[in-house]
Amino acid sequence: MNVSRRFFIGGLASAFALGPNRIFAAKPGAFTGGKPLLSFGALSDVHFCLAKGGAALREPYGADTLEAAFAWFRDNGADAVAIAGDMAHSGLAGELKAIADVWFKVFPGDKAPDGRRVERVFVFGNHDWSSPGRAKAVFPDEVECKANLLVADPKKWWDEIFHEEWTPFFEKTVKGYPFIGAHWCHGGCKGKNETFTKGMKEFYAARKEPFDPAKPFFHIQHPHPRGTVHGDKVWGQDDGTTPGILSAYPNAVAFSGHSHTSLTDERAIWQGAFTSVGCASLRNVSQGTPGSIWVQGGLENARTPKGKEYATQNGLKAMGVTNLMNCRQGQLVRVYADRVVFSRREFVTGAALGDDMVMPLPAAEKKPFAFPPRAAKAVAPEFPAGATLMVRRTKGALRDKRRKNADIWELTIPAATAVRSARTGVYEVTATGPDGKGHVFAMAFEGYRFPLSDPRASAPAAFRVACSRVPAENVTFSVRAISCWGKKSAALTAKA
Repeated sequence: MNVSRRFFIGGLASAFALGPNRIFAAKPGAFTGGKPLLSFGALSDVHFCLAKGGAALREPYGADTLEAAFAWFRDNGADAVAIAGDMAHSGLAGELKAIADVWFKVFPGDKAPDGRRVERVFVFGNHDWSSPGRAKAVFPDEVECKANLLVADPKKWWDEIFHEEWTPFFEKTVKGYPFIGAHWCHGGCKGKNETFTKGMKEFYAARKEPFDPAKPFFHIQHPHPRGTVHGDKVWGQDDGTTPGILSAYPNAVAFSGHSHTSLTDERAIWQGAFTSVGCASLRNVSQGTPGSIWVQGGLENARTPKGKEYATQNGLKAMGVTNLMNCRQGQLVRVYADRVVFSRREFVTGAALGDDMVMPLPAAEKKPFAFPPRAAKAVAPEFPAGATLMVRRTKGALRDKRRKNADIWELTIPAATAVRSARTGVYEVTATGPDGKGHVFAMAFEGYRFPLSDPRASAPAAFRVACSRVPAENVTFSVRAISCWGKKSAALTAKA
């Protein structure tokens, strides 16, 4: 199928020729010529957190990044802004009020300076709905704490703070495009099989007007629809209710958060029976690593969740936990008659996270963001020709504070390929002794979360492991770079 000539309106002649498969990535701005029919911002996991006593936000949970994001959306013509949950970190009304204060500062009276109305499509996440333990850290007094919890009376607080009625599900129409909001309003966070709401099937069935099949509509919720965006191993999927409903609508586009997984992950957009889009986080972006490695044994520069069989390794690790607060992400979505364009942004630096992602319409056509063909075509990251793995023995501290002068192997890993289609998410390190038995470790590559223009995206990585965790003598180290699709580079090796 040849693409519509409308793709070339507005100075697009320099863009890629689309051909039968229709291109789905382009340099920022290449496919945003002409006036879109609809524009909206998409965020998630803002996590405003009050300091003890509730008088102010606790650092580093300040409002500057959210204000910058709202302002960028405003200045780029947004007609709406969606937040896919976890606005209030401790589930407190004052935290939600702080979100509203920033909103009305940037959009007084829900309007942009040119007078256009900008619609809010905000939904609760698990932190908004049920965080009594966190709330007690702000209000130790039980009576005061309960009086300030959103979950105690969500309708009262929502109506008072945002001046609109709260309902578990809602629908808003923005410039002729429907937005469905599904609040988290049932149960706590489980990390998987999230049963976050009740009545969604009934809500969709009760709609009086059918969706226009020629136009997309947008569904906003906190957990990822199960088995869609970021793959089937990502933390924070729902129980399958949403895919069961949206699979009947090929024009549905779901936006979700919860996992904080980076928008630099190629799996941040998924297409199957419908389309699913991840929203990352505006507070801290996770390392977004291939799930299989996390499941097998954790990461040397991450904190292993309590209760895992390998959690005892934490104290033996020689690497600190990666700073996740230095990366905050969101995206602007532009809808045209024949395409939807996703422009991803990192709000600490203000830089584009990568090429714009372009989804052709109608969505029922051949889906360029389906996982299997993309995974099949994906290439592995590769180390540059002549790259050398450096190994040295040194002293350092382990996480167990009693071990401050441990013997450590330190590896300096040269940067592997830094391009959109072959970015390194994880370095897999194998230490092999004379018996041929390999001891496998993994570290997330911090630069994976940042724009390709950021020096961190192409910087060498330092891996550290206690000598006591590898063979005692004649050890050989090998390192492979792994992409989000699980594609592995050829190994770099060095004898210690």
